[in-house]
Amino acid sequence: MTMKKPQFAAALLTGLLTAALVLGCGAGPDTPKEPEPQKPKITLNYETVKLEQGKELSLAKLTNADKITITKSFHRTGAMTKIGETIYIRNANTGTILEAKLEDDSLKVTNAEFVKDVPEKSFLSNDGKDLLYTDAKYKVMAVAADGTSRPFYDKDVRGMVGVPGKDEAVSFYNARAVVRYAIADGKVSQEIGTVIPEERDELLTTPSGLVCDGQHAYLFGSTLDGKMSVGAVAAYSLDGTQAYVIGRKHAPGRKPGYLASAFDVAVTDDYLFVFDGNIRQLNIFNKKDGSFVDRIKADKLFDGQNDVQMMPYEGNQVLVLVKDSSKKGTEGDTGDKVFMLKL
Repeated sequence: MTMKKPQFAAALLTGLLTAALVLGCGAGPDTPKEPEPQKPKITLNYETVKLEQGKELSLAKLTNADKITITKSFHRTGAMTKIGETIYIRNANTGTILEAKLEDDSLKVTNAEFVKDVPEKSFLSNDGKDLLYTDAKYKVMAVAADGTSRPFYDKDVRGMVGVPGKDEAVSFYNARAVVRYAIADGKVSQEIGTVIPEERDELLTTPSGLVCDGQHAYLFGSTLDGKMSVGAVAAYSLDGTQAYVIGRKHAPGRKPGYLASAFDVAVTDDYLFVFDGNIRQLNIFNKKDGSFVDRIKADKLFDGQNDVQMMPYEGNQVLVLVKDSSKKGTEGDTGDKVFMLKL
């Protein structure tokens, strides 16, 4: 039977409408995705501070909203570490590790008891995923973001830090070698090399802490220079090659780069910030070659406060918590002073 032209046209139109409906329901363009929320930008009011040699440093004062106190009886490095936007801080007054974040110009606690029963001598770090800390027996524990804790390394170490960008970690303990390890299944799996040897002669006889930026390990503390104890920072590549040593009496560039001590070190993109606690001075060196940049007395920089704890933040920024030495051993009304430095 032959279809007449009007009937054919009607059938064709019906088919086209049906196809359009089908395409409109299931084959059209994807629904646009909602843009991912952007992390809030921290806006700080920086002021310019001129250092002793003329270099300009930016400094911002932050609010310690929840009265965090790091140091109770004695300055101990390794009190802060950062994973993403979360800052982990060893709180001496409560014996805990807390979680905190920067919001606007305030340091605010988000979890006051992320880890409980933490000794004041505990050394904090991370492996890029989990918090690492040493317990009372100098064993290393790992804590996931949900608070789940597990053994990470079961031999005595003073501290262990993750190697950024690698499933590796490095450890230090008194006069022993700085050792490099592989990480597998969420814990140390095997030793893979020595970064800084135990027989390091004039290097650090009494290390205080260790920092790693993914390319080098930086061991800092004190060493004997003749009969005098001085500060030093030793930089070694992860394959065990010495890059430079800062602070020794006979080191090139001793003046003005001499260190009486090295209590704490923050390694940023381009600089090493070194707190010399014996003479209460902040020194800045170029990370590339260890050359001296500038320095300033800590009490001039931090409103008369001089017991300094530092942590690299982003770029060439350093988060600093500072305790007034006159209040050491007491619980102040406002907690430690909080600053951000930027070079």
